[in-house]
Amino acid sequence: MTMYEPDELIAAALGADPQWQPDRLTRARSRLAEIEDGLGDPWSPDNPVGLAAVLAADDSGESSVIGIRRFQNLGMPAEMVPAELGGKMAGVDLLGLVMRPFFRRDPALAFSHGFTPFLGAQMVWLNGDARQRSRMANVVLRGGMVGVACQRFEHESEFHAQEFTAAWAEDGMLRLNGSKGAINNAHTAELIVGFVSTGDGATDYSILMFDPASVPPSRVRALPRHRTTGVRGVQAAGLEFLDCPLPGESLVGTWGDGVALSLRAYPAVHAAFPSMAIGLADTALRSAVRAAQERDFGSQGVVGDASARSAIAGTFADLLIADCLSLTAARSTHLLPEQCDVLAAVTKYIVPKIVGEALYDLSAVMGDAFHAESGHDAVFRKQLRDLSTITFGHVSSAICQSVIAPYLPALAFVDPDAATTPADLFRLEVPLPPLDGEKLSGFGGDDRLLDYLGHAAGRLPLALTGLPHADLLTGLVAGLCEEAAEIRREAAALTGDGGEDGLLFDTRTFPLSERYALLLAASACVGVWLNAGVGPDEFLDEPTWLVLALHRLLRRIGRSVPPLPREIEALTCEEVLARVRVPQSLDLLRTGLAG
Repeated sequence: MTMYEPDELIAAALGADPQWQPDRLTRARSRLAEIEDGLGDPWSPDNPVGLAAVLAADDSGESSVIGIRRFQNLGMPAEMVPAELGGKMAGVDLLGLVMRPFFRRDPALAFSHGFTPFLGAQMVWLNGDARQRSRMANVVLRGGMVGVACQRFEHESEFHAQEFTAAWAEDGMLRLNGSKGAINNAHTAELIVGFVSTGDGATDYSILMFDPASVPPSRVRALPRHRTTGVRGVQAAGLEFLDCPLPGESLVGTWGDGVALSLRAYPAVHAAFPSMAIGLADTALRSAVRAAQERDFGSQGVVGDASARSAIAGTFADLLIADCLSLTAARSTHLLPEQCDVLAAVTKYIVPKIVGEALYDLSAVMGDAFHAESGHDAVFRKQLRDLSTITFGHVSSAICQSVIAPYLPALAFVDPDAATTPADLFRLEVPLPPLDGEKLSGFGGDDRLLDYLGHAAGRLPLALTGLPHADLLTGLVAGLCEEAAEIRREAAALTGDGGEDGLLFDTRTFPLSERYALLLAASACVGVWLNAGVGPDEFLDEPTWLVLALHRLLRRIGRSVPPLPREIEALTCEEVLARVRVPQSLDLLRTGLAG
């Protein structure tokens, strides 16, 4: 059954008759239900794609063959392909959502068959010619594998160690040389998208797309598989090329412009990945709750234990923070493409950080069972391990902060258009225009969210009429506005006279970038709550979760906060327990889950 109608979505985004527009939110929920039903109860020991089967496959270093078949039969490859190329991709925000069911169950499969092809394909969708785009679409749509050979970065993971080099030969062909020890899907990829060094400068890179099976066998050598600590089913391996000829049409975009071209594609990638990974964290929190419920907490249960209550409620609040920021960043790639680069980098940096920290804190709830080799405890430990591996294996925090740093001095200037930040930025139900590669290359660095806080503070009194915790929430937002003013003053002292390198070596830069990132996360949460971005929901419409979220963000920033009423964490913890029991997703959308 086709859940998305591309022509309808495009027409809606271009302003067709509102009565003819499909209900985007309803369609998203229906699609998620279809995927969940197709995967079945993850907690059933008899489910061949359930968590028990995934744990067994992970122990053997493989992904489930049945799981891969389900991924293809459920039409997941089409979710990564734009409608104009025959796919069903209706927005970066929806892509993150529909990948969550697979990240809940098998992050290795989702990373290899979902995220990695999207990363490689996104480079081609936005930078390739019509032939290259069509070729990539054909491979992805039929479930073919795509590999990505990442650019080399100092002090990064094995996926960013080593690099290929390329040069033009007199015969008009390209010559590829070098070895790289960790390329996801290296030995099974029908297409490899590679970042290759084309000169001596730090920015002398080009992007190539080629079929590794089509090169002369004598010019390529398969290197051994690279085993990873987490997502053990990922089939990463190495390749070595020895003066290997490639046709000139392998070049994607302009020669020597690889860095700029990749920066055009990264905002969508940086926004989509954290959204996908929320599914992984959902299962981690869910497994911790199920394990905690098997322990003896007395007559009041988990909610009555202060430590367990605080850890569970806090982790859920962090998942909602992550979802708010991911949603806002994903939609900004469509609605504010000239301004989305820093917001997307902030999202990729801060979401894995706060979610990872919350899950480590949650491990205290597990007690000695955290080290168990089976059951809910083993699931939790695996998800934690997987999150750490795929976060670092993609792009690290340091790289994201280096993207943010050059724009920090500009924070000293107030954006007069902050009040015009579109409400649609926070509303999942509103259709989106297609991604615009030319506008995405603007690298504006202005996300409007910092100034949006002041505008939102003015709207709060009316929005909070008759709701609980109004004074507490108003005070927290006031504290955020004070923090924004302090960040502006400190940003003004970053003159940037030494250029980008000077900022990166300034000891004030990274701490300031972290506070800035946390402030944007808070602004996204306030924006989602004020604009009802996920539709009517009794729990999310109340400010309880927002109070807890902002309280945690202010504490992370380092500002003093008033003590929380006990009922804030108690109500939030009870919401988690209810969603585990039903079951429903632990995110903004609260979708029904199999099981």
